[in-house]
Amino acid sequence: MRFISRKSQLLTSVFLTLFIATTAMKCEKSGKDVPLTDRKPKAMGEVAKVAILVPDETYVACKSAIKTVYQAPLDGMPGYEPHFNVNHGNDRNFTDYFKHNYNLAVLYQQDLRSKYVKAIGSDLVKMLDEKLASGSNFFVVKDLFAEPQEVCFILGKDTADLRENMITNAVKIRDLAHKTEEKTTIEYVIRGKKKDDKFFKAMQRRLGYGFRTPSNFTVSVRSDEFNGVNRWFGEKRSAMYLYEETYTGDEQFTQDYIIAKRNAMVGKHIEGPDRPDSIRTYMTTDTANVITHSKDITLNGYRAVETRGWWELANEFMGGPFVCYTIHCPDINKVVTIETNVFAPGKSKRVPLRTMELAASTFEVKK
Repeated sequence: MRFISRKSQLLTSVFLTLFIATTAMKCEKSGKDVPLTDRKPKAMGEVAKVAILVPDETYVACKSAIKTVYQAPLDGMPGYEPHFNVNHGNDRNFTDYFKHNYNLAVLYQQDLRSKYVKAIGSDLVKMLDEKLASGSNFFVVKDLFAEPQEVCFILGKDTADLRENMITNAVKIRDLAHKTEEKTTIEYVIRGKKKDDKFFKAMQRRLGYGFRTPSNFTVSVRSDEFNGVNRWFGEKRSAMYLYEETYTGDEQFTQDYIIAKRNAMVGKHIEGPDRPDSIRTYMTTDTANVITHSKDITLNGYRAVETRGWWELANEFMGGPFVCYTIHCPDINKVVTIETNVFAPGKSKRVPLRTMELAASTFEVKK
């Protein structure tokens, strides 16, 4: 069965010739995408899911490496939740369902090249051989089968070589998958136009900054110092909040300061259920039972710190994961925090949390 038309193969051949002639650097060093100009079908997929093309025998042999790359445990969780679910397509069933995914990885084992020729065509396989010969371990092609899409090719001469390249570059490849999701999946999460996003427009008007609201979220709180949206689905709740303070120095980006500020703000504004004894319940950070993780990131061009951990209600048995982004906005001399948290007892928290992370990535200051 042919998976690519002759016309598509010719177009791909033209692209590959140009690609090989203009770059010999590893993509992980250059950071450049490889565009195709042919009109493509609309990409599809799900949040926190990566589709991979790999023959069955390679999948079995590399299963632990695949888990190391894509299914490493999320930080800030008391139990195991992976970064991504993996959807496996082999050389016999690499249909459009897999081919048109937003976030697609091809695990290329050269000594099984004939299987890949059947799935993706001889021109692409020839390019993979060229890249492997040049010493490349992995690289990205943009909008290869659909758009918007990024396809990550991970290369190895045989099973052992492929497995080693995956494990050696695990963090880079996983970060790349997150960045791909951020660039390609945002319209799936937002599902609306900026001009129709009432919360975003209100925040831009009142505060001079904001983020796009995920689909089906509604305004939950609005005040001079604390604003937010949430979504209830049965007993599950997802929430995003905004608060700010004047920038005074880099001490505002240390984990201790971030957690103290977080506790003060959510403790004041997010209360739990009433108790018969009238003791107040309020949100805080569980630092005794779950490790809190922080790292420096760039959020839509702004310097920021991402902090992951576990929230709990003081004086009540409730909790869930949170991710907060502490963002430096020098144009307005502010430190803005986006707080996201999930309550989903007994359910997976990864997808709702990742949905809000993608929404947070749209943060911008009004020009």
